[in-house]
Amino acid sequence: MNRTAQVSWLIVAACAGLVACSDEPTPSAAESEVTPATAELAVASGERIVYSSLRPGNWDIFYFAGGGAAPRRLTDHPGLDYDGVLSPDGRWAVFTSERRGNPDLYALELEGSSEPRLLIDSVAMEDQAAFSADGSSLAFVSTASGNADIYVLPFAPQLTQNLAAAANVTNDPGGDFRPDFSPDGARIAFSTDRDTPVSGHPIFAFTRQREGDVYIMDRDGGNSRRLTATPDWDGSPEWSADGATLYFYSARPREIVGPPTSPILGQEGGFRIWAMNADGSSPRAITPAGVEALAPALMPGGRVAYQKRTGFARWSIESVAADGTGPRDESDTATDYWLPDFNAASGAMVVHGVGPAIAETQAVEEILGAGALLAADYPADVVMPDRTVTLYPMRHTTGLAPHPDRNETAVTIENEAGTRLVLADFDGANQRELFAVPAVGIVSGTPNRLFDIKWSGDGEWITYTQGFFFGQGTDEADIWVMRADGTERRNLSEGTDANEGVAGFSPNAEQLVYRSARNGRFDLYLSKRDGTEPKALTSDEARENFPVFSPDGSTIAFSSNRDGARDKLGNLTFDNYLLAVAPDGTPGTLQRISDHPGQDSHPWFSPDGEWIVYTSERGGISDEEPMVQEVVFGPQMYGELFARRLRDGFEMRLTHNKWEEGNPFWLRPAR
Repeated sequence: MNRTAQVSWLIVAACAGLVACSDEPTPSAAESEVTPATAELAVASGERIVYSSLRPGNWDIFYFAGGGAAPRRLTDHPGLDYDGVLSPDGRWAVFTSERRGNPDLYALELEGSSEPRLLIDSVAMEDQAAFSADGSSLAFVSTASGNADIYVLPFAPQLTQNLAAAANVTNDPGGDFRPDFSPDGARIAFSTDRDTPVSGHPIFAFTRQREGDVYIMDRDGGNSRRLTATPDWDGSPEWSADGATLYFYSARPREIVGPPTSPILGQEGGFRIWAMNADGSSPRAITPAGVEALAPALMPGGRVAYQKRTGFARWSIESVAADGTGPRDESDTATDYWLPDFNAASGAMVVHGVGPAIAETQAVEEILGAGALLAADYPADVVMPDRTVTLYPMRHTTGLAPHPDRNETAVTIENEAGTRLVLADFDGANQRELFAVPAVGIVSGTPNRLFDIKWSGDGEWITYTQGFFFGQGTDEADIWVMRADGTERRNLSEGTDANEGVAGFSPNAEQLVYRSARNGRFDLYLSKRDGTEPKALTSDEARENFPVFSPDGSTIAFSSNRDGARDKLGNLTFDNYLLAVAPDGTPGTLQRISDHPGQDSHPWFSPDGEWIVYTSERGGISDEEPMVQEVVFGPQMYGELFARRLRDGFEMRLTHNKWEEGNPFWLRPAR
C-alpha cells in the first residue's frame, strides 16, 4: 500500500434496471474513513478490483519565473500532478493531484519549502481550478453530483474544506468544464457538452464521442448563455484583461469527424486558438492553420499563450500577439508541457509536464508514455457497505488479466514486430514469457490484437482472443485456450471463419461461455473447454458481448445492445444483463440490470456473487475531450467503474477521474 486511504462511498443510481431501490443510509465521514491500521489490513485481506486505465505515468507541476527563465519543478510526487494555476498575488500555485487515489485540489506556497496542502476533502474528482481576479474565490470542476459540474469556493489555502462549503453553480446533467472568471468577477465562462447529443464515432462505432461549446453565466450560475454552436469542440475559454474578448480553441470549420491522426491519439486534430467578442460575436482565428493549439492563456501585455503540438506525442508552450502575429516559444524543449497559466503582475508561468519516470517495466510506453504497469498512486481502498475493496488500475489496454489468487498478471507486451504474452508482477517486474506472435498488436499497425485474456478460477488455464479487436461477423477472431504455463495452446475456432471471442471459464473450468457470429449474429454460446459441444444460449439480432459466469455457475452476466438507445448515426448502446443457466446448459430467465441511455458494459461478479462491477458512461466525461484525447491514448472518454448490488439494485461509483477505465476483474484476496 503506497498511501493511507481516505475514502467514502457515493450513491449515484439506486433505481437502475428492474429491481427496487435501496433505502440504506449514507454513512457518516467517521464510518467511511479508513485509518492507517485498517488500510494496511484491507490490502492484506481485502478483495481486489484490477482494471485497465489509460492514463499517463508521471506528470509534475513546473514554474517559470518569467520569460526565458529556466523551469523549476514544484512537485516530486511519482504520480499525476497537473492543471496548475497561479494566485493573483503570486504567492500560491493550485493544482490537481491524484496522490490520494482520486483527483484532488492542492495549494502550494511558492516561497519556502512547505508541502502541498489539500484544499477540499472529497472522494469525488476536483480539477480545473481558476482564480477570481481578486484571489478570493476558486472555480473548479467536481464530479460529486454524479457528473462534472462547476463549483465556486472561497480560497482558504490554510484550510482543508469540505465540499459542502462550495456552491454548485451549474448543476446540469451534462458535463461542464474549464471555468474562467471575468476580470470583474461577475461572470464565469466555461465549456459544456449539455446541448450536444452523444454518438458513436463514425469510424469506430463502439467509442462514444461528444461535442462541446462555450457558454457564459453569472457567478452564481444564473443567466447561462450559449456563445458558440459549431461541430466538434469549442473549449477552454479565457477572458481578456478588459473583459471584452474571449479566447478559446476550436476545430471549426470541420464538420465531419475523421479517423485519428495518430495511432496513439483519440481525436482528429485541427484545433486552433480563436477569439470572439464577449457576447459571442465576431469569431476570428488567432493561430494559423496547421499549428495544433489548445488551452489558451492570457499573458501580461495581451499576448496569448497555448499548448502547441510539435509531434504526435510532443507538446510545448508558445505565444502570439493578440492579432496572431509574432509567435514566440515560452518553454524549453527538455520535456513536454501543457496548460499554461500566468501571473498578470510578474509574468510567471505555471504548467504541467512529464516528470521523471521509474524504469520502464512493460511496453505501454508507445501508447501511454513511460511509467510502471500499476498506476503510481495505487493501490487504493474503497469502502463499500459490506466490504472494503482495493483498486489496482493497470496502465494498459485490453491485453491484461490478473491471476485469481496472486498479485500477478498475464499481460501483452507489444512492439512493431508483434506481441508477447508474459506473466508479470502487478508492477510489471519479473516477466516470464509464455509465447510470442508476429504482426499482431496495436503498435504493429494491424487490425489484429491479442486481447480479452482471462484465467480459470483455479489458476490452471488461460483463454484469450486473437484477431479483429472490433469487427463484423466475418472479420476473423479466434478463441485460444492454454495451460497457465503456455503449454497445450490451442485455437478453438479453427473450424469456423466467423468472429468468435471474449470467452470466460465456468467455475469448474470445464466449460466456456463466449460470443460467436457463426450464425451471422453475435450470440452467446456455451461449450466444453476444448470447444466441443457448442450450444447457443441466445438467438436474436442483438450484439452480445463480454459474458462471464457467476461464482456458483448459475448465472451469466453479459452486455448487449438489444434494448440500447440509438444515436444519430444509428449505433445502439449496450446494457448489462443476467441470464440464468441450468446445470445442463439450458438458458433460463433473462434480466436487464441497467437502462442508462449510455454505455454499460464489461460486467464481472464479486467473489461471493452478490455484486457486479462494470464500466459505465452514466457519469459522463470529466474534462473536455480534446484536452485529454489529444494528449493521452483514450479512444472513448467515458469509462468509470461502478458497482451494483444485485439483490436490491444499490449502486455506487468506484472511480472519479478523466481517464478511460474498463475491463474490471473482481478477485478474492491475494494469497
